[in-house]
Amino acid sequence: MRTATKAWVLSVVAGLVGLGCSGSGSTPGSSSTTAAVTGVASADSAVASVSLRDSATPPVVLTTTPDASGGFSLDVTGLAAPFFLKADAPTGAVYAIAMQSGVANVNLLTTVAVAASTSSHDAESSWSGHDSHSSDRIGNVIKSLSTVLKPLFDLYGIARIGEDDEGSHLRALLHDVSFDVKSGVVTVTNRASGAVIFTAPLRDLASGTFHPENMPAGPGGTTTPPPPTTPPPPTACTYTYDAWGTCQSNSTQARTVTSATPAGCTGTPVVSQACTYAPPPPASCQYTYSAWTACQPGGSQTRTVVTSGPTGCTGTPVLSQTCTYVPPPPTCTSFTYSAWGACQSNSTQTRTVATSSPTGCTGGTPVLSQACTFVPPPPTCTLATAVPTSCNNCHSASTPATAPAPASHATRPKTCATCHGPVNNGTGTPSTGMTATLSGTACQLNYPTSGTHDNGTVNFGAAQ
Repeated sequence: MRTATKAWVLSVVAGLVGLGCSGSGSTPGSSSTTAAVTGVASADSAVASVSLRDSATPPVVLTTTPDASGGFSLDVTGLAAPFFLKADAPTGAVYAIAMQSGVANVNLLTTVAVAASTSSHDAESSWSGHDSHSSDRIGNVIKSLSTVLKPLFDLYGIARIGEDDEGSHLRALLHDVSFDVKSGVVTVTNRASGAVIFTAPLRDLASGTFHPENMPAGPGGTTTPPPPTTPPPPTACTYTYDAWGTCQSNSTQARTVTSATPAGCTGTPVVSQACTYAPPPPASCQYTYSAWTACQPGGSQTRTVVTSGPTGCTGTPVLSQTCTYVPPPPTCTSFTYSAWGACQSNSTQTRTVATSSPTGCTGGTPVLSQACTFVPPPPTCTLATAVPTSCNNCHSASTPATAPAPASHATRPKTCATCHGPVNNGTGTPSTGMTATLSGTACQLNYPTSGTHDNGTVNFGAAQ
């Protein structure tokens, strides 16, 4: 194993990026008269083709088939550097960036460098031209990788990648160690034991974690498995989600994770995002109405809205409809009447309509009452504390009624039975069951029970 020199980092950068370790080169952004990009493409399966895209607009793309060892050579005479390389293999494509013509190997390690140099952390975006600045950042990324992986490079004696003696060491490293990029995280794994040697986010390689105890034994050595009590750190999760939910009034929408792989992975799923909230349309109104009005001559009738809901609703109430107009019956203009009734105490008398015309008419103004002179009926004679003049007919044997009362009941036989029969004892209330009969010249009062008035007499003008 070699001892790293102070030029180690620069030499690694030269081999990974392809700064042109041999041959006549062109400067970035320019063309050369005679130039080629050569190297070895390697992946976890046999490489089927190697393609190169230059930096011209539109770009020129060259494709070649590598030899059995993965060696390739592409003539870039007249093409614009830097050059973007892609090698296709059944296990997945690998990528590299050559800043000028010369040696540029394409492998899993260069793929990590290209992915870390893109803003999307996807090496394919560099190849497809979606991230045109990846070539500007590739140098810094390689330096960072060379620093964080220095113990691993030292183990395999890699000091100057690109020279023939160094190529075998790099191939030995790639044989024993795998480099994987997923969800913005690079993971370096011991192929024999499966133990994680290094893991870090591509956006900050320096923050990664290195596990020297999980490194392979080195070229020709025997791999030492990791201690059984030291489980590998969890890998970053790859998530699948359901559809985004409806945008809420706070202008966010959410979704849920339906699965996360691999088992035991860690990560932070994106389960919410900002959105533009659109309030729902107002609800349709439900109406209550008044009764329909009478049908008008034009054949329509109307009604009004009594209530509508819910609050803030919209709609068009139905306030009119067609109808069949039926003309109203004619107004009565002529009447026949019954005879006038008796004059009442309020000095009015009434009658009723016997017939009206024209036929089928209604209403009108029949004369159903008129003023009259009320004549009160004669009073009913009763015995009170003083007998009224009108009661003289009871006490008088002859007319006129105003004649003075005779001195004897014998000359006024009506008085006893008629006037004194319902004697009220001065209270105005008749005595139940009492009768009066004439006995000689005296009016004999007959009470239903015994008492002080049994067989008594009633004198004129007094109530006993």
